[in-house]
Amino acid sequence: MGTYNVRYITTEEDEQNNWANRKTRVVQSINENDFDVFGLQECSPDIKSYLTAQLDSYTIRYFDPKSASGSGDHESIGLAYKTAKYTLSNWHYFWLSDTPSTMTLNNDTGDSGSFTRGGCCAILTNKTTNTKIFVMVTHGCLNASPRATHAAQYEAMEKQYNPNHYPSFFVGDMNGQPDDPANVTYRSYWNDSYYSSAPKTGPYCTFNAFNLERNMYTHKNHLDYVYYRNATPLRYVCNDRKYGGYYASDHLPVYVDMKVD
Repeated sequence: MGTYNVRYITTEEDEQNNWANRKTRVVQSINENDFDVFGLQECSPDIKSYLTAQLDSYTIRYFDPKSASGSGDHESIGLAYKTAKYTLSNWHYFWLSDTPSTMTLNNDTGDSGSFTRGGCCAILTNKTTNTKIFVMVTHGCLNASPRATHAAQYEAMEKQYNPNHYPSFFVGDMNGQPDDPANVTYRSYWNDSYYSSAPKTGPYCTFNAFNLERNMYTHKNHLDYVYYRNATPLRYVCNDRKYGGYYASDHLPVYVDMKVD
């Protein structure tokens, strides 16, 4: 169970880190991490098209929070799973607001202009064991205040869309440190796999900022999480591998081997 912010397409990047030159690194990274299920963040339209075409062993469902239908041509979050292992049902998406089923424009997330935030979720059924799990994906607000304001909504959505209390996973780039009030709220319902007793591989820091000089083992920028309920983490991995000397994204992929209780 993993999460991966693949970095949206922008002209801000230098030549080595623009999408045209790193897209093959992203696909190589995803395939080598061999996620069974993972959340995606910052999927620009061209990224969505590319990943869908290149990752032939995965099915990816996207949620575009800037589209009233949830499926427009804007930056999106996604839920990816191995097609051979799982079937998807009960797909839902929501916006962070008092009316979660309706697209909500606001400017309290820290982004310039009007922006929207939300989440997507589904039930996945293992084709071999018929075991069912609930998975929710998000990309947290940039500012701490709206993160805290909207944090409890994820628990409310989980209870609404997981009424059978299947093992539950909440993953994403939360845009906050572990002591951020939003993450404190999440941990009142889910458990944080990083703080479990599972063996850990890789750095604490999950955000490299494309900075090859950053010491990922001493830097404290920990933004990407795999939360869980009714499961047991067996191994936590934050993968800091470089490809040709460069990172695939400005975030590192994070995944956790889980035993479903």
